[in-house]
Amino acid sequence: MNLRPTARWMAALAILTFSACRKAPAPDAVCSYEPLPASSDVPSGQGAVQTMATTDSYFYAFDAGGKQLGSAHVNGMLPLKPGDYQLKINNSVHPVAVQSKTLTKCATGGVLVSGTTDEYYYVFDTSGKQLASAHVGGALSLFPGSYQARLNNTNTPTDVKTGPPLVLKSGTVNVEAPTDEYFYVFDTASKQLASSHVGRAIALFPGSYTVKINNSDAKAEVRAADATNVPVGTLLTAGSTDEYYYVFNTAGTQLASSHLGKSLALMPGTYTVKVNNSTTPAAITAATATEVKTGSIVFQGATDEYYYVFDKAGTQLGSAHLARPLSFVPGDYTAKLNNVPLPVRVEPGRTNEYQAGTLTVKSSGSEYYYVFDTAGTQLASKQLNAPVSLPGGQYSVKVGNNSRPASVTAGQTLVVNW
Repeated sequence: MNLRPTARWMAALAILTFSACRKAPAPDAVCSYEPLPASSDVPSGQGAVQTMATTDSYFYAFDAGGKQLGSAHVNGMLPLKPGDYQLKINNSVHPVAVQSKTLTKCATGGVLVSGTTDEYYYVFDTSGKQLASAHVGGALSLFPGSYQARLNNTNTPTDVKTGPPLVLKSGTVNVEAPTDEYFYVFDTASKQLASSHVGRAIALFPGSYTVKINNSDAKAEVRAADATNVPVGTLLTAGSTDEYYYVFNTAGTQLASSHLGKSLALMPGTYTVKVNNSTTPAAITAATATEVKTGSIVFQGATDEYYYVFDKAGTQLGSAHLARPLSFVPGDYTAKLNNVPLPVRVEPGRTNEYQAGTLTVKSSGSEYYYVFDTAGTQLASKQLNAPVSLPGGQYSVKVGNNSRPASVTAGQTLVVNW
Protein backbone atom coordinates (compact mmCIF):
# COMPACT_ATOMS: atom_id res chain seq x y z
CA MET A 1 0.00 0.00 0.00
CA ASN A 2 1.38 3.41 -0.96
CA LEU A 3 0.89 6.22 1.51
CA ARG A 4 0.63 9.81 0.44
CA PRO A 5 3.41 12.11 1.88
CA THR A 6 1.01 13.54 4.45
CA ALA A 7 0.02 10.04 5.65
CA ARG A 8 3.64 8.90 5.86
CA TRP A 9 4.46 11.98 7.94
CA MET A 10 1.59 11.34 10.34
CA ALA A 11 2.62 7.67 10.82
CA ALA A 12 6.18 8.68 11.60
CA LEU A 13 4.91 11.27 14.09
CA ALA A 14 2.80 8.62 15.83
CA ILE A 15 5.80 6.34 16.18
CA LEU A 16 7.89 9.15 17.61
CA THR A 17 5.10 10.16 19.98
CA PHE A 18 4.70 6.56 21.24
CA SER A 19 8.45 6.23 21.74
CA ALA A 20 8.54 9.48 23.68
CA CYS A 21 5.73 8.29 25.97
CA ARG A 22 7.52 5.01 26.71
CA LYS A 23 11.00 6.32 27.32
CA ALA A 24 12.64 5.39 30.62
CA PRO A 25 11.72 7.64 33.54
CA ALA A 26 14.27 9.93 35.09
CA PRO A 27 16.64 8.17 37.50
CA ASP A 28 16.17 8.64 41.26
CA ALA A 29 18.60 8.21 44.14
CA VAL A 30 18.10 4.44 44.01
CA CYS A 31 17.42 3.39 40.42
CA SER A 32 18.95 4.31 37.07
CA TYR A 33 17.96 3.27 33.55
CA GLU A 34 20.16 2.16 30.69
CA PRO A 35 19.85 0.10 27.51
CA LEU A 36 19.87 -3.64 27.93
CA PRO A 37 23.26 -5.15 27.23
CA ALA A 38 23.36 -6.90 23.85
CA SER A 39 24.36 -10.12 25.61
CA SER A 40 21.35 -10.17 27.98
CA ASP A 41 18.93 -13.07 27.67
CA VAL A 42 15.72 -11.04 27.88
CA PRO A 43 12.67 -11.94 25.77
CA SER A 44 11.81 -9.58 22.92
CA GLY A 45 9.68 -6.64 23.97
CA GLN A 46 10.61 -6.94 27.67
CA GLY A 47 12.99 -5.07 29.92
CA ALA A 48 14.76 -6.17 33.10
CA VAL A 49 15.50 -5.09 36.64
CA GLN A 50 18.74 -5.58 38.52
CA THR A 51 19.14 -5.03 42.27
CA MET A 52 22.74 -4.37 43.28
CA ALA A 53 23.93 -5.57 46.70
CA THR A 54 26.99 -6.97 48.46
CA THR A 55 25.13 -9.65 50.41
CA ASP A 56 24.03 -13.14 49.46
CA SER A 57 20.38 -12.21 49.02
CA TYR A 58 17.47 -12.40 46.62
CA PHE A 59 15.15 -9.64 45.44
CA TYR A 60 11.51 -9.99 44.39
CA ALA A 61 9.20 -8.16 41.99
CA PHE A 62 5.49 -7.57 42.67
CA ASP A 63 2.78 -6.01 40.55
CA ALA A 64 0.44 -3.23 41.67
CA GLY A 65 -1.94 -5.83 43.15
CA GLY A 66 0.78 -7.36 45.35
CA LYS A 67 1.26 -10.47 43.26
CA GLN A 68 4.82 -11.78 43.13
CA LEU A 69 5.96 -12.04 39.52
CA GLY A 70 9.55 -13.16 39.87
CA SER A 71 12.76 -13.18 41.85
CA ALA A 72 16.48 -13.23 41.23
CA HIS A 73 19.75 -13.28 43.12
CA VAL A 74 21.14 -9.82 43.78
CA ASN A 75 23.25 -8.47 40.92
CA GLY A 76 21.37 -10.75 38.50
CA MET A 77 18.81 -9.55 35.96
CA LEU A 78 15.09 -10.32 36.23
CA PRO A 79 13.19 -9.96 32.89
CA LEU A 80 9.80 -8.25 33.18
CA LYS A 81 7.19 -6.86 30.83
CA PRO A 82 7.04 -3.09 30.62
CA GLY A 83 5.13 -1.61 33.55
CA ASP A 84 5.33 -0.39 37.13
CA TYR A 85 6.46 -2.73 39.92
CA GLN A 86 7.48 -2.93 43.54
CA LEU A 87 10.89 -4.41 44.32
CA LYS A 88 11.54 -6.05 47.68
CA ILE A 89 14.75 -7.06 49.35
CA ASN A 90 14.53 -8.26 52.95
CA ASN A 91 10.96 -6.88 52.86
CA SER A 92 12.15 -3.33 52.23
CA VAL A 93 10.36 -1.88 49.21
CA HIS A 94 11.16 0.48 46.34
CA PRO A 95 8.95 1.32 43.30
CA VAL A 96 10.41 0.86 39.80
CA ALA A 97 9.37 1.25 36.16
CA VAL A 98 10.35 -1.28 33.49
CA GLN A 99 10.69 -0.33 29.82
CA SER A 100 11.21 -2.51 26.77
CA LYS A 101 14.88 -3.04 25.98
CA THR A 102 15.79 -1.11 29.14
CA LEU A 103 17.69 -2.27 32.22
CA THR A 104 16.39 -0.78 35.48
CA LYS A 105 19.34 -0.91 37.83
CA CYS A 106 18.63 -0.28 41.54
CA ALA A 107 21.19 0.16 44.31
CA THR A 108 20.81 -0.89 47.93
CA GLY A 109 22.42 -0.03 51.19
CA GLY A 110 22.22 -2.10 54.31
CA VAL A 111 22.91 -2.56 57.97
CA LEU A 112 25.36 -4.69 59.91
CA VAL A 113 25.35 -5.08 63.70
CA SER A 114 28.84 -5.91 64.83
CA GLY A 115 29.58 -7.75 68.06
CA THR A 116 31.18 -10.75 69.69
CA THR A 117 28.17 -12.81 70.78
CA ASP A 118 26.30 -15.64 69.08
CA GLU A 119 23.01 -13.75 68.80
CA TYR A 120 20.63 -12.27 66.23
CA TYR A 121 19.49 -8.74 65.50
CA TYR A 122 16.27 -7.64 63.82
CA VAL A 123 15.24 -4.80 61.52
CA PHE A 124 11.85 -3.06 61.71
CA ASP A 125 10.23 -0.40 59.58
CA THR A 126 8.96 2.89 61.01
CA SER A 127 5.55 1.33 61.77
CA GLY A 128 7.14 -1.37 63.94
CA LYS A 129 6.78 -4.19 61.42
CA GLN A 130 9.66 -6.70 61.50
CA LEU A 131 11.33 -6.95 58.11
CA ALA A 132 14.36 -9.19 58.50
CA SER A 133 16.93 -10.62 60.89
CA ALA A 134 20.56 -11.66 60.76
CA HIS A 135 23.28 -13.08 62.96
CA VAL A 136 25.45 -10.52 64.74
CA GLY A 137 28.31 -9.81 62.38
CA GLY A 138 26.19 -10.50 59.28
CA ALA A 139 24.88 -7.78 56.95
CA LEU A 140 21.34 -7.23 55.66
CA SER A 141 20.72 -5.49 52.33
CA LEU A 142 17.92 -2.90 52.37
CA PHE A 143 16.62 -0.20 50.11
CA PRO A 144 17.49 3.26 51.44
CA GLY A 145 15.16 4.53 54.14
CA SER A 146 14.57 4.86 57.86
CA TYR A 147 14.50 1.72 60.00
CA GLN A 148 14.92 0.49 63.58
CA ALA A 149 17.53 -2.09 64.50
CA ARG A 150 16.78 -4.25 67.53
CA LEU A 151 19.23 -6.30 69.57
CA ASN A 152 18.01 -8.09 72.70
CA ASN A 153 15.11 -5.63 72.82
CA THR A 154 17.40 -2.60 72.70
CA ASN A 155 16.67 -0.33 69.74
CA THR A 156 18.56 2.19 67.67
CA PRO A 157 17.35 4.27 64.68
CA THR A 158 18.98 3.29 61.40
CA ASP A 159 19.13 5.60 58.37
CA VAL A 160 20.13 3.41 55.42
CA LYS A 161 21.71 5.00 52.34
CA THR A 162 22.99 3.42 49.14
CA GLY A 163 26.43 1.92 49.39
CA PRO A 164 28.19 -0.23 51.98
CA PRO A 165 26.13 -1.43 54.99
CA LEU A 166 25.81 0.93 57.93
CA VAL A 167 27.76 -0.63 60.81
CA LEU A 168 26.09 -0.48 64.24
CA LYS A 169 28.49 -1.40 67.01
CA SER A 170 27.11 -3.30 69.98
CA GLY A 171 28.66 -3.75 73.41
CA THR A 172 28.23 -6.58 75.89
CA VAL A 173 27.28 -7.00 79.52
CA ASN A 174 28.16 -10.05 81.56
CA VAL A 175 28.05 -11.36 85.12
CA GLU A 176 30.81 -13.76 86.06
CA ALA A 177 29.98 -16.04 88.98
CA PRO A 178 30.74 -19.64 89.97
CA THR A 179 27.04 -20.42 90.46
CA ASP A 180 24.54 -22.07 88.11
CA GLU A 181 22.25 -19.07 87.82
CA TYR A 182 20.90 -16.45 85.42
CA PHE A 183 21.18 -12.68 85.32
CA TYR A 184 18.70 -10.22 83.83
CA VAL A 185 19.00 -6.85 82.08
CA PHE A 186 16.45 -4.04 82.45
CA ASP A 187 16.14 -0.65 80.79
CA THR A 188 15.73 2.67 82.61
CA ALA A 189 11.95 2.12 82.69
CA SER A 190 12.47 -1.19 84.56
CA LYS A 191 11.40 -3.23 81.54
CA GLN A 192 13.20 -6.58 81.27
CA LEU A 193 15.17 -6.76 78.03
CA ALA A 194 17.15 -9.97 78.14
CA SER A 195 18.60 -12.70 80.35
CA SER A 196 21.53 -15.07 80.21
CA HIS A 197 23.38 -17.67 82.24
CA VAL A 198 26.22 -16.25 84.32
CA GLY A 199 29.42 -16.21 82.30
CA ARG A 200 27.57 -15.80 78.99
CA ALA A 201 27.60 -12.23 77.69
CA ILE A 202 24.57 -10.39 76.29
CA ALA A 203 24.96 -8.02 73.32
CA LEU A 204 23.21 -4.63 73.64
CA PHE A 205 23.26 -1.32 71.89
CA PRO A 206 25.13 1.33 73.93
CA GLY A 207 23.20 2.78 76.86
CA SER A 208 22.50 2.69 80.60
CA TYR A 209 20.97 -0.46 82.06
CA THR A 210 20.23 -2.26 85.32
CA VAL A 211 21.54 -5.77 85.83
CA LYS A 212 19.88 -8.09 88.33
CA ILE A 213 20.88 -11.40 89.80
CA ASN A 214 18.78 -12.97 92.51
CA ASN A 215 16.88 -9.67 92.58
CA SER A 216 19.96 -7.77 93.73
CA ASP A 217 20.81 -5.06 91.22
CA ALA A 218 23.56 -2.79 89.94
CA LYS A 219 23.85 -0.15 87.23
CA ALA A 220 25.75 -0.97 84.04
CA GLU A 221 26.92 1.34 81.26
CA VAL A 222 27.29 -0.43 77.92
CA ARG A 223 29.61 1.16 75.36
CA ALA A 224 30.09 0.37 71.68
CA ALA A 225 32.60 -2.42 71.01
CA ASP A 226 33.28 -2.70 74.74
CA ALA A 227 32.71 -5.48 77.26
CA THR A 228 31.09 -4.52 80.57
CA ASN A 229 31.49 -7.02 83.40
CA VAL A 230 29.28 -6.45 86.44
CA PRO A 231 31.09 -7.59 89.60
CA VAL A 232 29.27 -9.86 92.04
CA GLY A 233 30.10 -11.84 95.13
CA THR A 234 28.69 -15.12 96.40
CA LEU A 235 26.92 -16.10 99.58
CA LEU A 236 27.08 -19.60 100.98
CA THR A 237 25.02 -20.51 104.02
CA ALA A 238 26.44 -23.76 105.30
CA GLY A 239 24.38 -26.27 107.23
CA SER A 240 23.89 -29.97 107.78
CA THR A 241 20.09 -30.18 107.48
CA ASP A 242 17.83 -30.52 104.46
CA GLU A 243 16.53 -26.98 104.72
CA TYR A 244 16.62 -23.64 102.92
CA TYR A 245 17.97 -20.23 103.73
CA TYR A 246 16.55 -16.91 102.58
CA VAL A 247 18.16 -13.59 101.67
CA PHE A 248 16.58 -10.18 102.34
CA ASN A 249 17.66 -6.66 101.46
CA THR A 250 17.91 -3.78 103.93
CA ALA A 251 14.25 -2.91 103.32
CA GLY A 252 13.19 -6.38 104.45
CA THR A 253 12.23 -7.61 100.98
CA GLN A 254 13.02 -11.25 100.26
CA LEU A 255 15.35 -11.50 97.28
CA ALA A 256 16.27 -15.15 96.94
CA SER A 257 16.51 -18.52 98.63
CA SER A 258 18.63 -21.61 98.30
CA HIS A 259 19.28 -24.96 99.89
CA LEU A 260 21.78 -24.95 102.73
CA GLY A 261 25.21 -25.59 101.26
CA LYS A 262 24.37 -24.06 97.87
CA SER A 263 25.74 -20.65 96.92
CA LEU A 264 23.86 -17.61 95.65
CA ALA A 265 25.42 -14.84 93.54
CA LEU A 266 24.60 -11.32 94.76
CA MET A 267 25.60 -7.78 93.94
CA PRO A 268 27.92 -6.22 96.55
CA GLY A 269 25.99 -4.90 99.54
CA THR A 270 24.60 -5.72 102.97
CA TYR A 271 21.93 -8.36 103.33
CA THR A 272 20.11 -10.37 105.98
CA VAL A 273 20.24 -14.16 105.97
CA LYS A 274 17.37 -16.05 107.55
CA VAL A 275 17.36 -19.72 108.53
CA ASN A 276 14.25 -21.01 110.29
CA ASN A 277 13.48 -17.36 111.09
CA SER A 278 16.80 -16.86 112.87
CA THR A 279 18.70 -14.02 111.23
CA THR A 280 22.22 -12.69 110.77
CA PRO A 281 23.68 -9.90 108.61
CA ALA A 282 25.93 -10.74 105.65
CA ALA A 283 28.18 -8.31 103.77
CA ILE A 284 28.82 -9.26 100.13
CA THR A 285 31.89 -7.92 98.33
CA ALA A 286 32.84 -8.33 94.69
CA ALA A 287 34.69 -11.48 93.63
CA THR A 288 34.56 -12.81 97.20
CA ALA A 289 32.78 -15.80 98.69
CA THR A 290 31.03 -14.98 101.97
CA GLU A 291 30.14 -17.92 104.17
CA VAL A 292 27.51 -17.92 106.89
CA LYS A 293 27.84 -20.93 109.19
CA THR A 294 24.80 -22.37 110.89
CA GLY A 295 24.53 -25.00 113.56
CA SER A 296 21.69 -27.33 114.39
CA ILE A 297 19.83 -28.76 117.33
CA VAL A 298 17.85 -31.94 117.57
CA PHE A 299 15.49 -33.17 120.27
CA GLN A 300 15.66 -36.94 120.46
CA GLY A 301 12.58 -38.80 121.60
CA ALA A 302 10.68 -42.01 121.02
CA THR A 303 7.17 -40.64 120.47
CA ASP A 304 5.39 -39.22 117.43
CA GLU A 305 5.53 -35.64 118.65
CA TYR A 306 7.03 -32.28 117.75
CA TYR A 307 9.34 -29.85 119.48
CA TYR A 308 9.43 -26.07 119.00
CA VAL A 309 12.24 -23.50 119.09
CA PHE A 310 11.88 -19.90 120.31
CA ASP A 311 14.18 -16.89 120.40
CA LYS A 312 14.95 -14.84 123.52
CA ALA A 313 11.90 -12.66 122.90
CA GLY A 314 9.63 -15.69 122.93
CA THR A 315 8.96 -15.70 119.20
CA GLN A 316 8.59 -19.16 117.70
CA LEU A 317 11.22 -19.73 115.01
CA GLY A 318 10.74 -23.31 113.93
CA SER A 319 9.44 -26.75 114.76
CA ALA A 320 10.29 -30.32 113.84
CA HIS A 321 9.39 -33.90 114.60
CA LEU A 322 11.37 -35.49 117.38
CA ALA A 323 14.71 -36.83 116.10
CA ARG A 324 14.69 -34.38 113.18
CA PRO A 325 17.29 -31.59 113.43
CA LEU A 326 16.72 -27.90 112.77
CA SER A 327 19.35 -25.39 111.59
CA PHE A 328 19.73 -21.89 113.05
CA VAL A 329 22.32 -19.16 113.10
CA PRO A 330 24.54 -19.56 116.17
CA GLY A 331 23.08 -18.33 119.46
CA ASP A 332 21.06 -19.24 122.53
CA TYR A 333 17.46 -20.36 122.13
CA THR A 334 14.67 -22.10 124.02
CA ALA A 335 13.23 -25.41 122.90
CA LYS A 336 9.83 -26.55 124.07
CA LEU A 337 8.51 -30.09 124.19
CA ASN A 338 4.96 -30.50 125.41
CA ASN A 339 5.15 -26.95 126.77
CA VAL A 340 8.24 -27.71 128.85
CA PRO A 341 11.00 -25.14 128.08
CA LEU A 342 14.64 -26.16 127.81
CA PRO A 343 17.57 -23.81 127.10
CA VAL A 344 19.47 -24.87 123.97
CA ARG A 345 22.54 -23.55 122.21
CA VAL A 346 23.37 -23.48 118.53
CA GLU A 347 27.07 -23.58 117.64
CA PRO A 348 28.51 -23.09 114.12
CA GLY A 349 29.14 -26.32 112.27
CA ARG A 350 27.84 -28.51 115.09
CA THR A 351 24.68 -30.48 115.89
CA ASN A 352 23.74 -30.30 119.55
CA GLU A 353 21.49 -33.12 120.73
CA TYR A 354 19.01 -32.97 123.57
CA GLN A 355 17.35 -36.08 124.97
CA ALA A 356 13.75 -36.41 126.04
CA GLY A 357 12.45 -39.01 128.43
CA THR A 358 9.24 -40.98 127.94
CA LEU A 359 6.36 -41.16 130.40
CA THR A 360 3.52 -43.68 130.14
CA VAL A 361 0.60 -44.15 132.56
CA LYS A 362 -0.64 -47.71 132.29
CA SER A 363 -4.10 -48.76 133.36
CA SER A 364 -7.21 -50.40 132.04
CA GLY A 365 -9.83 -48.22 130.46
CA SER A 366 -9.81 -45.44 127.89
CA GLU A 367 -9.50 -42.40 130.10
CA TYR A 368 -6.90 -39.70 129.71
CA TYR A 369 -4.09 -38.82 132.03
CA TYR A 370 -2.70 -35.32 132.47
CA VAL A 371 0.84 -34.10 133.10
CA PHE A 372 1.56 -31.03 135.29
CA ASP A 373 4.73 -29.19 136.22
CA THR A 374 5.68 -28.53 139.83
CA ALA A 375 3.79 -25.21 139.74
CA GLY A 376 0.58 -27.02 138.83
CA THR A 377 0.45 -25.90 135.18
CA GLN A 378 -0.95 -28.50 132.82
CA LEU A 379 1.58 -29.43 130.17
CA ALA A 380 0.13 -32.34 128.22
CA SER A 381 -2.49 -35.06 128.16
CA LYS A 382 -2.63 -38.55 126.66
CA GLN A 383 -4.93 -41.50 126.63
CA LEU A 384 -3.99 -44.16 129.16
CA ASN A 385 -1.22 -46.47 127.92
CA ALA A 386 -0.02 -43.92 125.31
CA PRO A 387 3.47 -42.48 125.89
CA VAL A 388 4.37 -38.78 126.09
CA SER A 389 7.86 -37.29 125.68
CA LEU A 390 9.16 -34.78 128.20
CA PRO A 391 12.49 -33.20 129.08
CA GLY A 392 14.06 -34.68 132.20
CA GLY A 393 12.50 -33.23 135.36
CA GLN A 394 9.91 -33.51 138.11
CA TYR A 395 6.24 -33.74 137.15
CA SER A 396 2.94 -34.98 138.45
CA VAL A 397 0.37 -37.09 136.64
CA LYS A 398 -3.35 -37.05 137.25
CA VAL A 399 -6.05 -39.56 136.42
CA GLY A 400 -9.51 -38.54 137.47
CA ASN A 401 -9.13 -36.77 140.78
CA ASN A 402 -5.97 -38.62 141.83
CA SER A 403 -2.41 -37.38 141.33
CA ARG A 404 1.02 -38.96 141.66
CA PRO A 405 4.54 -37.59 141.28
CA ALA A 406 6.64 -38.63 138.28
CA SER A 407 10.39 -38.17 137.83
CA VAL A 408 11.40 -38.26 134.15
CA THR A 409 15.02 -38.93 133.21
CA ALA A 410 16.39 -37.84 129.81
CA GLY A 411 16.77 -40.84 127.51
CA GLN A 412 14.84 -43.12 129.85
CA THR A 413 11.31 -44.55 129.88
CA LEU A 414 9.14 -44.15 132.96
CA VAL A 415 6.03 -46.29 133.39
CA VAL A 416 3.49 -45.34 136.05
CA ASN A 417 1.11 -48.17 136.78
CA TRP A 418 -2.29 -46.94 137.85
